[in-house]
Amino acid sequence: MTTTAAQHGATEHRAEDLSREVYEQGIAVVRGAFPPEWARDLDVDLAREFMEALRTPGGVAPRGWNRFYFEPYAERVRGFWDLASHPVVTSLAEHMFGPDWQVVELGCDVPLPGAENQPWHRDFPMPAATRDEHRLTSIAVNASAVDVVDGPFQGVLGTHLEVGEDFEGAMFPPDERTPDYDARLQAFFAKGGNFSVRSGLMLHRGSAMGNGSRMRQVMILGIVSPEDRAIVDRLKDPADPHPPRIRLSAEAWERVDPALRPHLSHEIVADTEAGLPPYRTEHSFEGLKMDQRKS
Repeated sequence: MTTTAAQHGATEHRAEDLSREVYEQGIAVVRGAFPPEWARDLDVDLAREFMEALRTPGGVAPRGWNRFYFEPYAERVRGFWDLASHPVVTSLAEHMFGPDWQVVELGCDVPLPGAENQPWHRDFPMPAATRDEHRLTSIAVNASAVDVVDGPFQGVLGTHLEVGEDFEGAMFPPDERTPDYDARLQAFFAKGGNFSVRSGLMLHRGSAMGNGSRMRQVMILGIVSPEDRAIVDRLKDPADPHPPRIRLSAEAWERVDPALRPHLSHEIVADTEAGLPPYRTEHSFEGLKMDQRKS
């Protein structure tokens, strides 16, 4: 991690304020966290790894028309280490989830030219702790590799605490509510070097992109409390490949900052980077739903 990246924007955001904003709105934006060259490096790394994943059967998951999701190897995305160690991220994670918070996901959403609106959705069913106690057990930290000028992320503020008893699969609200959500949406035109922190329970969608748009990668960090199902399910069955975790080689693990090590729910999948297996994205159930329900 570079000193410039680590210190950029480190003192401008208080964990208490960001946590309050996430709880009240469902999302908060941290501006100026990284310099422009950091975003350019992220763009290069994610584009390269996406092309590698596309060449592998099962390497990506569909998230709608001309949209994909995959989980890159940590050592092949330089920006991952900077974001996971950023003082705003680590202080917020500890404030919200205590000293045993865990990074469980390094993902990448990739909308391509011509991508259509996704249906309104949340990323997972509401956990009991949120439904019964209004307590969040996870956040997603999203960092765009480019300045978004077309097809922004859209969200409906405050919907992360709606129980959603009639949501299909506990994630997709009935289609008849679409006009209401469309009228209430807020568009987020991300900029390279910024990142957002949101609850995956906030109703959101990726919006349509023009045919002349460029491929646009977004890095996603999933951070959870020890009670989140990403941790509980993995401890219940360590051999199950579906619960998210950070995948990397043994040689990369040896280089991880000792301060970050206790906070990485990880799996060693090779001895060296050269031996990493072809990409395979297990985290696919949302993608299949997206492919069936284009809006």
